[in-house]
Amino acid sequence: MIRVLLVDDSALIRTMLKQVFKEDGRFELAGEAADGKEAVDKASAGNIDLIVMDINMPVMDGIEATKKIAGFSDAAIVMFTTEDTIDNSYRCISAGALEVFRKPNLADMTQEMLREFREKIYLVSQTHKQKARPFLRAGGLRARAEASLGDSGTPLTATSAFPLPHIPRKDYEMLLIGSSTGGPSAIQAILKQLPEDFPLPIVITQHIDKQFDKQLVKWLDDTTHFAVSLASNGERPDPGHVYIAPADRHLVVSKAGRDYIMELTDDPPMHFLRPSVDKLFFSAAMFLGKKALAVILTGMGRDGADGAVEIKRSGGFMIAQDEASCIVFGMPKAVIEAGAADAVLPLDGIAPAVSAAVGQIGR
Repeated sequence: MIRVLLVDDSALIRTMLKQVFKEDGRFELAGEAADGKEAVDKASAGNIDLIVMDINMPVMDGIEATKKIAGFSDAAIVMFTTEDTIDNSYRCISAGALEVFRKPNLADMTQEMLREFREKIYLVSQTHKQKARPFLRAGGLRARAEASLGDSGTPLTATSAFPLPHIPRKDYEMLLIGSSTGGPSAIQAILKQLPEDFPLPIVITQHIDKQFDKQLVKWLDDTTHFAVSLASNGERPDPGHVYIAPADRHLVVSKAGRDYIMELTDDPPMHFLRPSVDKLFFSAAMFLGKKALAVILTGMGRDGADGAVEIKRSGGFMIAQDEASCIVFGMPKAVIEAGAADAVLPLDGIAPAVSAAVGQIGR
């Protein structure tokens, strides 16, 4: 049973959310608050598993409340925000929120939208509750390593101070990353750890709503040492630059003569998703082959697994985030179960492994 605290200055929104959770026996309403200060007070009483938090509220906003609550509580905090406060949404992730959900126009809401929202909320909060991971508070990351790759090619679990996995010497040309739920903070953590002179283009597909892609780019550009932008159709990716797939467009890599280029397509969704990680990975397997260095991060579902198989089959190298450091283990788990993971690493181990791989090729 997930005990929920609802925090929103709109009584109408709180009433709507109460009904959404009331209809699902997996949730129990633990309370409600009309501002951030009241939320902090109620969270301090304990016995709360999930907090659904608005951002723009009187007395104390959701960002400040999230910072305070994350300092003493292991409750999963997710933001439920409107378009006019989206600029602040990634500040919430830095403050300790696990995920940001768009607050829909009440007139446009359907039962399917509410069901999907509830399922995502449940998966995030249940996973967090089971792991009870205080190292996520305030955007912090546990400095721990739990997996490396053995000589046999089978992912192995390490217990402490992991050795970097052996990544074969190849002329890697591009780093490709796929992620979903929990992905923004994981991507940020990796970019912060990579060296400023990282020599490869970094091409990313993150499942994201239309209202959030530009803000994700701005947040990563502001909080890491990399230049970050939305990918453009026909653009040649530059070394040391980060490119994000725009919402509702597939991002693929291709070649024009000797140069790699990025293309955006309106092909049908894969796994009901556009952009799709599989689309990016399939194209990388085809055009980069053994020169592809790829990473699959936290997210629900199995998008990316089939493409990861093709990357490994074509001679590229595939890293999967480990279960302990994922918000949701679905996508990495699918890659591992498909036999496509060359290495399974905790989040804090991915950037060092990637850096070592690039360093091995003498760039």
